[in-house]
Amino acid sequence: MPYLIEHAYTGRVEEIRKMYSARIGVKGIPRAENQKPTPEEMELVNQQNSERNLRWSMNTNFKENDFHMNVGFRGNFNPEPEEAKRLFENFLRRARNAYRKEGKEFKYIFAVERGERGQKKIHFHVVCNYIDTRILAALWPWGRIRFVPLDDTGQYARLAAYIIKRTSKTFRRGDSPYKKRYSCSRNLIPPKVVKKVVPRSNWLKEPREVWGYYIEKDKTVNGISKVTGYPYQFYSMVQLSDKPPRKAHKKKE
Repeated sequence: MPYLIEHAYTGRVEEIRKMYSARIGVKGIPRAENQKPTPEEMELVNQQNSERNLRWSMNTNFKENDFHMNVGFRGNFNPEPEEAKRLFENFLRRARNAYRKEGKEFKYIFAVERGERGQKKIHFHVVCNYIDTRILAALWPWGRIRFVPLDDTGQYARLAAYIIKRTSKTFRRGDSPYKKRYSCSRNLIPPKVVKKVVPRSNWLKEPREVWGYYIEKDKTVNGISKVTGYPYQFYSMVQLSDKPPRKAHKKKE
């Protein structure tokens, strides 16, 4: 019977998920016994979904020489969450104006982390597009900003995983002044996600490489869904350069 295939086009990275769904019929496909997820497993699923959505946004909107910055407070200055939020949002407004003066549009994603030891300070993880770092540093008089440029791969999965991991405890404890795990500027481009039903005979145990892309072997997963009990597959392909491939996406099954 047919299965569902999902293509997520995120910058130079294409992610593919294949899964069977009871809605489209799965006759003849062996199904594992249903298992009710534990609270820990559900939390893991939620964290993985957040990581995936963050990864998609980062891969779609950012590139080489954009950067990840850590925005914190110096010395004994340790504002409460709401005050830290006010100072940080003021920083974002001033940064938006600074980008505009440079003829650019400020694009960003940020998440909040609060330390567990000592003063338990709040700091902000921010991914944003390029501008002279001296401009941003001058807009934050309350501490030091650490800048780390993004690489040229277009695949920022590790950074997305790092940010979600570092900020998850803060989010779960309610120590963040924000209700979301992370927040984005409104001008981000959404990833393009295409879903379609494909005949069962097209399911390949090992995905095929496509001209102009390489498959990330260490990220390829073949398993059984704990939610549906049916097989699923995930893999990702990264474009070898920032030049569009000659073959159309529909050729890449």
